[in-house]
Amino acid sequence: MCSIPGLPAPGSTLPVRITRVNLNPSHGVVELWVNSNDDRKHIFERMMEEIQIPKRRFCEMEGRCGDLCLVCINNVWHRARIVSIHQQSYNIFLIDQGQPHAARSETLAWGQSDSFHLPPKIESCILANVVSVDNNWPQRATKFLNSLPGKRFNGLVQHVLMPDRTFILDIPIISKYMFKVGVARKLPVDQFKCFVLESLNLPNQEASDVCHEEKKGNLSSHPEKLNQYFYPELQTETYETVEVTEINDPEKIFCKLLIFSTSLKILSERIHQHYEVKSSDLGDAQPQACGAPCAAKGINGRWHRSLLKQNILADDPTVEVLHVDCGKTELVAVGDIRPLHEKFQRMPVFTYMCSLDGVKDNGTRWSEDQIDCLKSLLLNQTVVARFDSYNAFQNIYHVTLFEGSGACLNTCFMEKVGYLPDSKTENDSNVQSESLPSSILMAIGDEQNIHFPNKADLHVDELQEETLERTKNGGDDVGKDHMDSLDNNSSREHPDAHPVEQNGPHDGIFPVGSTIGVKISCIESLQKFWCQNTDNGDSLKLLMHDMKNHYASAHPQPLVDSVCVARHPENGLWYRTRIIASQHSPVVDVRFIDYGENRKVPLRDVRPIDPAFLRLDAQAFQCCLSRQKHPADPVTATWSDAALPEFQKIVDSVLELKCSVKAVTSDREGLPLNVVDIETQSGSASELMAEKCPEAGASSLVSSRAYLYSTHNIEVGGKEKVLITCSQTVDHFYCQLNRNLNVIAKLSKDVGQLIGQPVCTNQPLGVSSVCFARYTDNQWYRGQVMSPFPNLQVHFVDYGDTLTLKQSDVCPLATEESLIRDVPMQAIPLSLFKVPADVPQEIHKWFADQAVGHNFTISVVAKASDGKLIVKLYDGSLNVNQLVRERIGKVKQRKGTDPKANVLNCQTQNHVDVSPSRMKMNQNKVHSSDRMCAGAAVKTNNKSTTEISAPQHGTFTCSFVKETGNVWNVILKDKEVVLSERLLQSGHNVKHLSLPSIPEENVDVCMYKSPDVSPNKTEEVYASCIVGPHYFWCQYANTEDLNKVSELAQALGRATPDAVSPETLDPGSPCLALFSSDNKWYRAQVTGRSDNSLSLLSIDYGNESEVDIKDVRSIPPSLLEKAPQAFLCSLDGFDTSKGSWDDGVYDDFYSHLVDKLLSVTVLNMENRPCAAVPQYAVKVECENVVLNTEMQKHWKASCTEHVTAEKPPAEVFSQNGQSELNVMHKNLNTCKYKKPNMSQNKTEQVYASCIVGPQYFWCQYANTEDMSKVAKLAQEVGHGVSDTMSPGSLDPGSPCLALFSSDNQWYRAQVIRRTADHLSVLFIDYGNEAEVDINDVRSIPPCLMEKDPQAFLCSLDGFDESKGSWDDGVYDDFYNFVLDKQLDMTMASNMEDHTETGVPQYAVRIECESMIVNTEMQKYWKAFAIEIATTEKLVTSDFLPDGHMESSGSNRILKTCKYTKPNVSRSKTEEVYASCIVGPDYFWCQHANAEELNQVSALAQEVGNAEQDAVSQRTPDLGSPCLALFSSDNQWYRAQVIHRTDDTLCVLFMDYGNESEVNIKGVRSIPPSLMEKAPQAFLCALDGFDSCKGSWDDGVYDDFYNLLIDKHISVTVLNMVDHPEIGVPQYTVKIDCENMDVTTVMGQKHCKGFATDDTKAESLEPGDQAKDE
Repeated sequence: MCSIPGLPAPGSTLPVRITRVNLNPSHGVVELWVNSNDDRKHIFERMMEEIQIPKRRFCEMEGRCGDLCLVCINNVWHRARIVSIHQQSYNIFLIDQGQPHAARSETLAWGQSDSFHLPPKIESCILANVVSVDNNWPQRATKFLNSLPGKRFNGLVQHVLMPDRTFILDIPIISKYMFKVGVARKLPVDQFKCFVLESLNLPNQEASDVCHEEKKGNLSSHPEKLNQYFYPELQTETYETVEVTEINDPEKIFCKLLIFSTSLKILSERIHQHYEVKSSDLGDAQPQACGAPCAAKGINGRWHRSLLKQNILADDPTVEVLHVDCGKTELVAVGDIRPLHEKFQRMPVFTYMCSLDGVKDNGTRWSEDQIDCLKSLLLNQTVVARFDSYNAFQNIYHVTLFEGSGACLNTCFMEKVGYLPDSKTENDSNVQSESLPSSILMAIGDEQNIHFPNKADLHVDELQEETLERTKNGGDDVGKDHMDSLDNNSSREHPDAHPVEQNGPHDGIFPVGSTIGVKISCIESLQKFWCQNTDNGDSLKLLMHDMKNHYASAHPQPLVDSVCVARHPENGLWYRTRIIASQHSPVVDVRFIDYGENRKVPLRDVRPIDPAFLRLDAQAFQCCLSRQKHPADPVTATWSDAALPEFQKIVDSVLELKCSVKAVTSDREGLPLNVVDIETQSGSASELMAEKCPEAGASSLVSSRAYLYSTHNIEVGGKEKVLITCSQTVDHFYCQLNRNLNVIAKLSKDVGQLIGQPVCTNQPLGVSSVCFARYTDNQWYRGQVMSPFPNLQVHFVDYGDTLTLKQSDVCPLATEESLIRDVPMQAIPLSLFKVPADVPQEIHKWFADQAVGHNFTISVVAKASDGKLIVKLYDGSLNVNQLVRERIGKVKQRKGTDPKANVLNCQTQNHVDVSPSRMKMNQNKVHSSDRMCAGAAVKTNNKSTTEISAPQHGTFTCSFVKETGNVWNVILKDKEVVLSERLLQSGHNVKHLSLPSIPEENVDVCMYKSPDVSPNKTEEVYASCIVGPHYFWCQYANTEDLNKVSELAQALGRATPDAVSPETLDPGSPCLALFSSDNKWYRAQVTGRSDNSLSLLSIDYGNESEVDIKDVRSIPPSLLEKAPQAFLCSLDGFDTSKGSWDDGVYDDFYSHLVDKLLSVTVLNMENRPCAAVPQYAVKVECENVVLNTEMQKHWKASCTEHVTAEKPPAEVFSQNGQSELNVMHKNLNTCKYKKPNMSQNKTEQVYASCIVGPQYFWCQYANTEDMSKVAKLAQEVGHGVSDTMSPGSLDPGSPCLALFSSDNQWYRAQVIRRTADHLSVLFIDYGNEAEVDINDVRSIPPCLMEKDPQAFLCSLDGFDESKGSWDDGVYDDFYNFVLDKQLDMTMASNMEDHTETGVPQYAVRIECESMIVNTEMQKYWKAFAIEIATTEKLVTSDFLPDGHMESSGSNRILKTCKYTKPNVSRSKTEEVYASCIVGPDYFWCQHANAEELNQVSALAQEVGNAEQDAVSQRTPDLGSPCLALFSSDNQWYRAQVIHRTDDTLCVLFMDYGNESEVNIKGVRSIPPSLMEKAPQAFLCALDGFDSCKGSWDDGVYDDFYNLLIDKHISVTVLNMVDHPEIGVPQYTVKIDCENMDVTTVMGQKHCKGFATDDTKAESLEPGDQAKDE
């Protein structure tokens, strides 16, 4: 911000080193401060020396704004420029630091005139092309930009903005990355300059004129828009992901850039809120002229940014407007037009008018049918658009649109409407055959929200709704300069995302004839090598970098899929892999999907993959070298032995390789195989190989073994009769075509014949292998392997089911059986059209129950890019899509605590057998159209209705419900009232049925049945009424009976006019009651009675209410036959006579249960006398969380409660995520195993086998000889004994043999606790715990009891948890210290039994790689205050009248500091800068990586500036942490009080090391958020110099200062002691600076009387160190 010569010319290249980055908080641009003068470093050093002698100091009020001067900071003069003056305070800008500073006049001086000739050392820049239009930077972008300081780049100077000397700098490598994360846009240079000038409001008339002229030019070239709306210009021949928002005809469609969808939706919401609240905008005149921007209320009731399409005349009731953000044109009322507020105009318009390139009407108008066809193809669809050209006069872009598969939609539309132009230009012909290049597909698919096959669906609409939910509370707060922007990385990922390795355009398959730039990553042979597309090299590097950081601290977890990550056995890096084989051993075979290499990897080096790492497609594709003679023939040559080295030599000798695809097939494992030729500068590899190495012969490649996929000639708009065979969700289910029933029947017959013949091979099963598979009905069907590991999953290709099968249930399909393989897959995937994305699970289940096994008609609306058909489903005339949407709405509105809750209003059909054999049986029948129910009962083939006569009652309606044998279950009704239910023999004459007489009086002795629950039975329920864990009601999730009861209750309630007599309604009496909240009738039970009202309990919901007695009816017997649909519950395991709940339990319990599907297991029952209803003690599981365990934290046991061995407390989880057990008052020391062979002070070589933290971990002997014997014997016994143990014998502590489900192996175990059908066991040879089914437990023979356990429980010695605690960082650090490393473990103290598990626990000392782990973990230990204030360390200080402190002893230190210790450890080298230097015995070092320091500083400013009240004058004792204002720069910093006089505190700034006097008004209390980060500086002293044995000469201080100041140094920590005066740790260190050993240099030059040998401080023993802390 200073006017200094020496400017670079626009267009010149400028080498820079970035020193600081700022994501401008108000303008959405990136500000950089760069050093471009490294080559003139010596000149600046000389200048700095010269300005240390100023010309003269300022007098009071001297200087004017803009003057150049010098400022003194920390006794050093710097060049500056005056920005503003306020009395004695000056705001100045530091020229060579590029940052503002606050100073007083006494610190300013005039400099010599030649002091300002040099340009600034640090220049201010704006990063070109990078902008967040609403200033919400994606996390990836923020992380990347914050990592730039210290790095060097070459930048291109686009402009220099004067007089502020701000460069607009384009750094291509940064821009390229920012393009990928979606915050960069290639803009014309002048346009971006104009944007910067307007955003920063820089006072420059010339620049303003430029912007004005540019806007004027835009206006003249775009006659339809005024300068108030800013349309960023798009570059032609570029690809963008767009949403088609409006279609007028093929030559006028509107496309919205998808990357800004969320931003625009937020803007739309804020506009709507703004204009709904304010009727007008502060008196602004209503816009009148055509083309004027405005806010308009559309016909949907929402406000939009709009443009007037006509002048508003005095008598016009309506006016035509264009909604610019969606392209829709509407007629709106003139009264619904408002002036558009300026704050809504700043957001650019990202919806562009487009025309399909090459699609013209040839002089005739487009017909309505043609336009409708285009709308069905494109409207509201997300596609990829290539912007081919721009017509400035018409303001229209000519585009070519592509779907996710790469197909050209322009061509697709022309084919659908049967339009082929008579004459084609060259460009038109290109359109006809064009497809989206694979490189573009990969690049755009990496970040954009397109549905590609096998890629993660990024549900943009859902994300927008979630974003809006977060902004709705913002009210009218739209006055910011910009809105929040879209973060691509926050888009929700599809849970089934996988790397693309199935059949699809990203499956490593390229169009024949295409040429790709490649790098060969793996060569097995010339018939099998792997290539990477070089276009995606940067994406792969970023992915590898992110995975390295992510999995550096990842703990082992169970594998759930064959796609995973694995650590390479040679370089230790993490890669994406797919498990291709496993022999149930600790080693698996994996393929590195980005490189092609196959390796054996230990299971301990395999982790589940985070879905975030599945966005990028698999980067390696498989190839074989084509034969020269017939390159197009999919036949590969067999080369001689010398061919492979020769081929390796060819590809290694060139930098650029091109891969030309000749044919595509698959290998013997069913994986895609590209037959290719490799092009080099010297020619093709096949030609070069043919010259040097003759072909040994040729062998045909195996054709693809995958089944053929076919849509069976189903076209969009076509209709088919189908049978639904399998349903996972409403947007993923399968059908078979009725017209293919004969084919399916023949397939079934052929499979049955083949499976009985010896044609099945024993070849291994890999991914995509075709096979025969046995279904649960014991029949064989065609299948395809989806995943061979960890469980064998097979997809039944003719039905759609995917099941986990045993190896014996799968038979590989012989290669030669091509006929059975060539029949296309008969199961066609479907998805319902226009169904919301967030469908409740119960709707999916209901749809599957209703649809599977029944016939429907489908109308195909569209085809997805993965082959799935988007359909409308009809059951006769019933529109199932509409029915599903209605039911979704009802379920979402349901409120569980009210009887009026909307429940599913449809009876569920009888359970349908969905096995393939059932499908096969149905196909042999004539399929009637079974209706999906829509509020009425389902009409089935065996249910009919007729009228019968009864002598006493006349004519009744008889509904035939179900036939069992020759007995019919019927319902008789008289005027909609159920009279009786009878079992009629099929042979009886129903017309002469005699019915019993109906009693007229009320029968009050009738009671409701008990709820249909039984002990140990699990029910799927919803919580319908929640009071707390001791009282809540559950309602069945299956609402079929509830619907019937509700329907009958309404009919009977309305049909019975007379109220019941009050005398007959005693407490406990059943009745029918009208609830006033929804005016509906419900079954109820009387709980109390007053004069004119009754207290009632709704027995189908659980809520209670007061009801007027006139709204109560007697209940007929028909409503007493159904059991109550809700039942009263309490959490099991909590006896209120032995404890109580805390107040927090009620909200927590309610939030866990409300509106969630629960699994409830009844364990006990007791009657509640007050309500006369049974109450059930239950176990509740919700979303894989056991609520009984989760609520333990709120239970307060009384002092007399004793936990018995029969009911041990359940497991709970601590905040750090580790498993802990409640401490039991009674030790479960019933272990019958021998104790581990351990003795005090004995050292063992071990491995850590199960790690929770330093207080709980298991060690296993490194010598595994005994372990192998035990494991072998356990398998023999486990497989040989078939009888399970009696549950009664399995008390906690009992030894047993248990089957571990993860590897299906038997292990020795000990019971920890028991539930109904499961046991929690501890595997005593490993230390891990697991839940096992009681059927998977065996009694353990004496031979397996002889060996003592091969693992033993440990805790680190020296840390008493009654005297301190661990901070959260210890768990990851401790885990990384001991994982997979051989440890030397020494038992330090006598053993004691662990209180929860009843096994011995040993306090141990561990040494790993020459480091004492106990010592290394000291930094994470937080001693309690009572421990710190011991007699030895207690500080007693008094404040004397003069303000000085008198200490009670020179050796007593201030141990009240609550900051964590600096993150340094012994023998570890840190990269630092010296931040405060006194001398070699006292100096502070600050970490060179300033990322955490920047975070702390930013938070400190926010807290300091927001907190108005100073800290209490009595609060800051010595050693207290605080936030202090540093007067030199008026900034807030973390500090610690070290001295106090009256109103002044002497503080130590913990992140820098300097001390300062601060007025108490400039001190604030420090929040917990600022205590979490360790101090960023630490106190040091040179190692080897004991002040008791010598001293330094006077010259040491300057020499030491000059050696360290402003230099990057390496510090190795050797020891630690507490500094006696300031109470912080001081580390003795060794320093290396510029390849110089500073310790040696200082010792040789300046020491006097020190010992000649290096005096090293002895290591603190773990116990002592813990005590000191």
